[in-house]
Amino acid sequence: MNAKNKSVRIICALLAAILLVCGLSACAASTEVPDGYQYATCGGEYFRLFVPTQWTVNTESGISSAFSTTTDIQVSMTEVAFIPDETSEASPLAQFVEAHIVTLEGMKDYKAEKSFDSTLAGHRAKDITYLATVGGKTLRFRQLLSRVSGRYYVFTYSAPTDSFDLRLDAVDEILENVTFESFPYEFEDNRKIPGKVEAPAGMKLISDNEVAYRFFAPENWIRDINNGQNFVYFSDADRSNVSVMAYEPEDYTTYTVEKYWADCKAEFEASFESFTLVSEGETTLDGGTRKAKVYEYTYTLGGVTYRTRQAVCIVGMVYAVTYTALPEKYDAHMDDVLKMEEALHFRGLGE
Repeated sequence: MNAKNKSVRIICALLAAILLVCGLSACAASTEVPDGYQYATCGGEYFRLFVPTQWTVNTESGISSAFSTTTDIQVSMTEVAFIPDETSEASPLAQFVEAHIVTLEGMKDYKAEKSFDSTLAGHRAKDITYLATVGGKTLRFRQLLSRVSGRYYVFTYSAPTDSFDLRLDAVDEILENVTFESFPYEFEDNRKIPGKVEAPAGMKLISDNEVAYRFFAPENWIRDINNGQNFVYFSDADRSNVSVMAYEPEDYTTYTVEKYWADCKAEFEASFESFTLVSEGETTLDGGTRKAKVYEYTYTLGGVTYRTRQAVCIVGMVYAVTYTALPEKYDAHMDDVLKMEEALHFRGLGE
């Protein structure tokens, strides 16, 4: 996969997280996996999402999702935090659908197409289809919104407009295999964090030996075991977060940080209601031994504004340390973020 396509997929995951997980994952207990299918479910979820074994499971964003390796299509499912108005005459599901559509209307070039009553695993659902621009591409989305045992869920299928109908049969089969359970899906954290690596004072090691760096975070930050990335957040009440991402450019001999940022900036501007580059600068990683470019920016989606800082460098691959928070929380964690950047260490041979 080249850097351009991967950046689009990363942005799609970010959009899904913002749109569907209001607020800023293995073994299953008794649910049987249908023949020819595999789990695409994050830990802790009260649903089970299965996709064909030919698809690629993508739960690294913390969202139960997968994509087809032969066509540019994706499916995802998530539980959404929603509190209905008990005084309203509308049903809780109707209120949820209305609130969700208000959020969708904030997407670039949003255009509603279909909406009708349906079911999801035997539970009442609303089936909606719409167009929107993501990463500079016009995509068609189909979503099923449902309420099960007081929890609210969104299933999403997205595809380019010219291939959307071609995969509807496959999506219908995926929907037929969705189940809901009274117990959460159990996630097994298979990452082995080395115990003999010395961490800076007041910090802990987050990354394992599968990556070419050591990512350290303050001891009070929480490692998200449901997230395939190296990802930490501040608290359950304050989801300010820091992650480290790496990928290999299509041509690493000529690729630059500036090219990376130009690609990302174009995607951001095409995806968000508003995007503003706040500042560009420089910093150092790895104890001051690695120079990195810093990009700080804000973006708005669904009426909510977020502020982000990316420290980017190239050490064979592109590495980005990304900090995201609500604007009012942004400065409060900056000292910790700078410590994480300073402590990020690129491993040498034998480390």
